[in-house]
Amino acid sequence: MKLLEKILVPIDVNTDSREQISATIKLANAYNSEIILMYVVPDYDLKDQIKDIVTKFVTESLNEIKEILISHKVNVWETIIEFGKIADTVVRKANLEKVNVVLIGAKEKNKRAKFKLGVIAEQIIRLSDVPVWLINSDNKTLLTHILCPVDFSEPSRRALSNAILLARKYKSALSILTVYEPLVHVSKRIDIDLEEENATRLKRIKKEMKTFIKGFDLDGIDHKIEIKCGKADEKILNTIKKQHIDLLIMGTNGRTGLSRYFMGSVTEKVIREMPCSFITIKKFYIIQLKLDHDIKEIEVHFKNGEELIKNGFYEEAINQFLICLQVNDMHIPSMKKLAELYNKSGDTNKSLFYENMAKEILSKLWDKKIEEEIRRHYRFME
Repeated sequence: MKLLEKILVPIDVNTDSREQISATIKLANAYNSEIILMYVVPDYDLKDQIKDIVTKFVTESLNEIKEILISHKVNVWETIIEFGKIADTVVRKANLEKVNVVLIGAKEKNKRAKFKLGVIAEQIIRLSDVPVWLINSDNKTLLTHILCPVDFSEPSRRALSNAILLARKYKSALSILTVYEPLVHVSKRIDIDLEEENATRLKRIKKEMKTFIKGFDLDGIDHKIEIKCGKADEKILNTIKKQHIDLLIMGTNGRTGLSRYFMGSVTEKVIREMPCSFITIKKFYIIQLKLDHDIKEIEVHFKNGEELIKNGFYEEAINQFLICLQVNDMHIPSMKKLAELYNKSGDTNKSLFYENMAKEILSKLWDKKIEEEIRRHYRFME
């Protein structure tokens, strides 16, 4: 079972990639992921001799990085060198290999540059339907505090789902933020109480947040839910600075940015500042559940269930323990796990059912053991 199967890591061998490599090691080790290392040579009209020299240099550099990853017990599945337009080539490879995430590093920018986010990185984010994780080389990849802004849309639902899974995996604090803009000016022709209208907006957004959060399991996660009033991009950047956020996760809609008020302009204002490492999520989850249903060994399914619990996939864990009982209807550890999970979900009837089932089997096993001991005793007396 793998929750995060493949990571595409486009490396720029001409820049400092230490933080990108460090993040790759941390993520791959956490999820036992396979790594695809990649370098794209810009689509220049190079002579064959120059291409050979470039290929040799890049190959040596990628091999050095590969050795570092292997020394940290990371499975490097493939190393690739391609010629072409960088963003297009990276996105095409991500789709072809069906990777879970593209993990890119931020190039060092000229101080005169208008934005901190590089052009190539922005192009990859715009073009890719696969989640993109950009590592800010100015900060250590600690994953101690994650921020997930939400607007109650499906992309932000996917973002929060993965934010929760990452927070649980790395034992990170999680801040969930939504922002609404106040009504500050209306035409004199319209008779409206601004204070009352803004109070109504706040009440509505609180209700939406409460409903939205109900769909997620935050049990055991150090989290806080915040509703702020103002400009979305300013509030997000301010929160990152004040709370020392080291990872921002945002759900985007289409190729222009976040839906509703987290739209392209807001997203771009935030990520171009690169206040920390960030992940953009569009159509796909980073962490996806993939189980081998052909495996029938009870130990494998039980381990799958335990791993799923650690990552917050409780319904899927229940299915794994039920499979265990199909293989062996007296498997008490699975009954105990089912009782715990159903109790956690609030289904006390099913919880009690499996708890009693386990007790009944234990009682029968105990009675049988006593009976066997008595029989042995009398055979010895004879």
